[in-house]
Amino acid sequence: MKKEENKKKPIYKRIWFWLVVLILVGAASSTFGKNTSNSTSSSNASSSSKSSSNGNLVSLTNFNKINLSSSNGDSKETIRKLFGKKEASTSSSTVENIKTELLTWDSVDNGSFASNITINFDNNHAVVKSISGLKVNRSKKLSLSDFEAISDGQSQDDVKKKLGQPNGYTITDLAGYKSEVWEYTSGIKGSVGANFNITFTDGKVSGKSQYEMK
Repeated sequence: MKKEENKKKPIYKRIWFWLVVLILVGAASSTFGKNTSNSTSSSNASSSSKSSSNGNLVSLTNFNKINLSSSNGDSKETIRKLFGKKEASTSSSTVENIKTELLTWDSVDNGSFASNITINFDNNHAVVKSISGLKVNRSKKLSLSDFEAISDGQSQDDVKKKLGQPNGYTITDLAGYKSEVWEYTSGIKGSVGANFNITFTDGKVSGKSQYEMK
C-alpha cells in the first residue's frame, strides 16, 4: 500500500503549488500597476482592429482564445503559432515531481510599454494565463468608494458595468479549480501607483484588494 501511495501525486499538492505561483504572478502585476497607473490610456475595445492593422498577434483577442486545462490545455507549440512568434523569455522549475514552465510575450497590442502576456504550463498544458498593461479609457477615475461598493457574490457582468474594463486578467483552470483576477491599474483616485484587484470564483466575486486608493 505504501508503494502505491508514493507513486500517486496528491492533487492538493498540485493545487497548492499553483496557488503559490498565482500569488507570485499577482505580486508582479501589482508592482507593474504601481509603475504604470498614470500612463496615457486609449480604448480597450480597439485592440482587435489594431491587431489586424499592425500585424501584432500578441493581443487580448488571441489571449482570450487560449484554452486552459490540466488535461487538455493548449500546448506551447499551439500558443506560439497563435501569437506568431516565440516567447521573449522562459523559466521552468520542478517541485515535488511537478514540472512547471512559464513563457512570457512582451509588447501586447494596445498595451503600455511594459505590457506582457504570461502562460503557465503543467506538463505542456496551459493552466494559467495572465495579461497586463492594457490601456483603458475611463470616463471617470475610480475611487475607494467604487471599490468598496463591490461585494462577494456579484457577477462579472455587474462588476464590469460598475468599474469598466480592467487593465489585466489572470485566469486559472487547474484540476477543477477555476478563478479569475481582474487588475485595475489606470484611472484610479489615490496616491501614485494606486490600484486594485477583484477575484472571481465560478464567475462570482470571491475577494478583492486595493493599494493606496482614495
